[in-house]
Amino acid sequence: MSVLETPRLMFRGRLTWDPIVTNNRSAQYDETDAKTVFDSSAPDVARFRKNAIAAVVDGGNWNPHGTHRSTFYEASVVAVDTGAGPATDDPIVTSPVSFAGMLVDVEPYGAFSSQLFFDAMSFGIQGGCRVLAPRATRMTARYINFARNQTYTYVAGVASVVWQTSFPKAGGLRIDAHDSPALQQLAKALDEHDVQGLTVRWNAYRTLYFDSMDPADNDALAKQLQTRLMGGGFQPNPARSEVVGVLGLWRKGEPASEPGERALLTQQEGTIASAHMRLSTDRLTLDLANSIQETGLDLTKADLGDLTAVAVAADGKTVVATLGTFGYDAYRREAYERSAGIVTLKVDPAAAERAQDADIQLRQKDGTVLLAEAAMRAIPATPNTYLDQGETTDLDVLVLDRGRPAGAGIPVVMANLNSSTTASVTRATDAQGIATFTLAGISGQVESFVLVPGEGAPLPQGVDPQTTTYVFVRTLPADDDIAQLAPTWDNVHRYVLRDWEAMAPCTDNWLNLGDPDQMKSFAPMLRRLTDRANFEWFRFMPVTRDMTAGQRSLLYAFLGSTGLQAAAMESTAPRSLARLSRAMRGGAT
Repeated sequence: MSVLETPRLMFRGRLTWDPIVTNNRSAQYDETDAKTVFDSSAPDVARFRKNAIAAVVDGGNWNPHGTHRSTFYEASVVAVDTGAGPATDDPIVTSPVSFAGMLVDVEPYGAFSSQLFFDAMSFGIQGGCRVLAPRATRMTARYINFARNQTYTYVAGVASVVWQTSFPKAGGLRIDAHDSPALQQLAKALDEHDVQGLTVRWNAYRTLYFDSMDPADNDALAKQLQTRLMGGGFQPNPARSEVVGVLGLWRKGEPASEPGERALLTQQEGTIASAHMRLSTDRLTLDLANSIQETGLDLTKADLGDLTAVAVAADGKTVVATLGTFGYDAYRREAYERSAGIVTLKVDPAAAERAQDADIQLRQKDGTVLLAEAAMRAIPATPNTYLDQGETTDLDVLVLDRGRPAGAGIPVVMANLNSSTTASVTRATDAQGIATFTLAGISGQVESFVLVPGEGAPLPQGVDPQTTTYVFVRTLPADDDIAQLAPTWDNVHRYVLRDWEAMAPCTDNWLNLGDPDQMKSFAPMLRRLTDRANFEWFRFMPVTRDMTAGQRSLLYAFLGSTGLQAAAMESTAPRSLARLSRAMRGGAT
């Protein structure tokens, strides 16, 4: 089951991160009210943008001109595994891997709720060997490892992150196998009744800022960026990461948005991060993509010596089966990049049988336990949720017992970490291992919840992305008072458009949010791009997903019949080449 079975594709490349980070600062953005904070002495767009530029040096605002776009580059399939280990002789190898998403945090002030909105991924080339995977669910950051590279300590430079989503075979997933044996096997596997589609999982690591390999230079480079920004023009400043990833099968009973295999949680923080594994009748497959740190910017892996996987009794100490040992050659940089961090060991079938219902540990030669299994995990179907004030929704939580749905009657606690007065809520799983909770948007706020399965399990005091499973929920305020305003240009600009005009200078490249004539001329497109029904789109506006219901109501009242008439005429009226040219700057039509 999962990407840890075969067949699978492994890929490697690089990724740009280009978010606007002005909204990470409470001085310039209120995440509770979902409002831009303007200077009281001069509450206008120009002053706000000037303050954002000033914060490049004084406040760590490293990218005030960002676009939020995150794009793969120099990314390609580097190997396939059809059961005999990584191989490079399949025609899909060296083919490009394409991805473009929008990086958005549910909680702008925090580091645990990042997500990527996108429309599709592609592995291969149109007309040749290819997997085309339309998006069903956005990607969500999980298992953030803040000890991955301690030699680059600027912002998120120390960290690595697991990203995952899944593509249902009924959702337009297409495999053009041609003469690729690996793709032929994937296509054949899709016919199996318990295969839902494909899962992609990738790890982003060694994030560099200002195009600098030396974090000591970043203060001077920030000053240079500030000088360019003050000089005018569009000055994005994306960060860049390394990426390794894997594409494989998605079976029934597996979560779509985060790893669902047997979980090995870190016991030595700062040395190794949590991992996942699959145990079959004769193989143990470990996903160490996010686990073993680099010793420097050259990406040399730390040498932890020989590592042994064992199954232990209930006391957590007594070994009941030794599953296998692997050395540094299995996880050094070259092996890591070739296999996307996946290590496979042949296991004696008798030992594998004894380990099926026992906890598994990864130990060093001297007996130090690096990773230890947490048998039961509660995985949210939707790790990040947006609500409007007054709205409710159900959250399904899948409980896994050693990587398989746990069945009925397992208690699950959902604890609200943002409230000292709200009691924890407990629900029991159904026959499919799913417990269902109700989320209610009471008022504008960002909440975090931890999920704990099992009778009497202790509640953590906070989110630890390495050990806890969790959910973030953002409730946008209703802004009923804004909805009731007269739909004049002054009102719609002050209470709706000004926030994003100030926060997102990149928008100037294709649409002036301060120009009423442009807004009305683009009314059909704006309605489409801001329609809450299109929330998951790559090009949804605003990209930060924080337009309130009241703001949307006022905006639509302003666009009014002009937008409706333009929509009706759009198919017959001649297109303005100037207007079309400007629209294409943002990819709109």
